[in-house]
Amino acid sequence: MNRPLDIKNIASARYRAPATALLICSGEPPSRTLARKLARLSDLIVAADGGANSARALGIRPEVIVGDLDSVTPATRRYFASSLFVHVSRQDNTDFEKALDFLKKGSVRDVIVVGAVGRRIDFTLANLSLLWRYVSRFHLTVVGDGWRAIPARRVNRIVSPRGTTVSLIPFGRVNGITLGGLRYPLRDGTLNKGQVAVSNVVIRSPFSVKVRSGSLLIIVQDSLLPSRQDPASPPTTGRRPAGRSSKREV
Repeated sequence: MNRPLDIKNIASARYRAPATALLICSGEPPSRTLARKLARLSDLIVAADGGANSARALGIRPEVIVGDLDSVTPATRRYFASSLFVHVSRQDNTDFEKALDFLKKGSVRDVIVVGAVGRRIDFTLANLSLLWRYVSRFHLTVVGDGWRAIPARRVNRIVSPRGTTVSLIPFGRVNGITLGGLRYPLRDGTLNKGQVAVSNVVIRSPFSVKVRSGSLLIIVQDSLLPSRQDPASPPTTGRRPAGRSSKREV
């Protein structure tokens, strides 16, 4: 007989607080090398529905698989028989949102997201546009091979090597943009819909991006892993918990 499900236990109690989660989505996966490095930095690994198929291909075992579960193949279900399957039937949000909502139940503060872009342009834009719904709850970093994308908070200090390319993409009007440590400075500037600020260059690390209002995506073209030195991204320490839960689905 299955034990009663305690979501807070899975999402929080077995992990140090605040915890770091790796969230694997079903878009273009990162390289196996990058994915495994990120897994080692994380306290909890969660797959958003079809992201479980990507996790299997990457050789990473998620503790939890969340979504409406219509994209998880039978072979992947069998392979991850010891993982927790959380079925969310509602159809008015994405599996990415379902996974983030699941993580909100626990002590996770920092979320590293892979597979959020690529394959389908509609999913790519949807995934990026919804990030700001969660920035008050999480420090989010979307990661790929050779780049990081960070939804800006009010104050962002980001470690990156000198010479790294940094671009700012607004999702709507963004006010009060002030940049520090970048070649092309800006003080209390505004980016309107349809305007972008691409190909700036890091001249001092950490560089800073301050925003008074609006949704701004900071894209950093480097290969650094999310670090404790970077308040806009997840911490790098902490061990994965021992043991796995038996297969359960709700």
